[in-house]
Amino acid sequence: MQNDTIPQLPVNHVFVDLENVKTIDGSVVGGKNLTFHLFLGPQNKKLDVDIVEKLLDNAQAVKLIRSPMAGKNALDFVLAYHLGQAVQTDPKGYFHIISKDGGFDSLVKLLESKRVKVRRHADWSGLHFESPTKKPAAEAPAPVAKALSPGAEKVLANLQKSVKNRPKQKKTLLSHALNFLGKGATTDMSEKVVEELRKSGYLVIDDKGSVVYNL
Repeated sequence: MQNDTIPQLPVNHVFVDLENVKTIDGSVVGGKNLTFHLFLGPQNKKLDVDIVEKLLDNAQAVKLIRSPMAGKNALDFVLAYHLGQAVQTDPKGYFHIISKDGGFDSLVKLLESKRVKVRRHADWSGLHFESPTKKPAAEAPAPVAKALSPGAEKVLANLQKSVKNRPKQKKTLLSHALNFLGKGATTDMSEKVVEELRKSGYLVIDDKGSVVYNL
């Protein structure tokens, strides 16, 4: 008789640049298959008491790492080092950087070229991951690491910057894409770009035309 086995979900490793984002989403801490690496600069002196209590309750999955020096990009290099170490330890894991700093995107592109599943999120609202206890009904699959067309790259870059103003409907998204493709763009080009982003896993469009992003 063949034994049925339940496949183990990958671990989601979250790396938080607290010099940049300043806050921790307590609703995320404590989820299964999650680890948190919280990076603080020399000037980060305070954390919310409620957040500290939750971090202590889940101490086995949380690491607090302080940059030994202040200065431009000092903490970024520390985060990049620890992310590289984590990738070596768990190459099949999912890795998330929480930071508004677009400088991390070059690191993301490099790791993606090595088939590492990694994504930068400008804030906590963009964070989605596999979880055995919580998963959005229309969650987008992990983006596929492959080259996009110049038009799709341009629209994607704008959507990543516009966290609070992303179109929520396909019709509006098509108009948005048409606008950012520039002079001479056509509705057909806009539709192809949106479809390219959808196939690459950066967004999901349901039967009613609602858009969910995974940026």
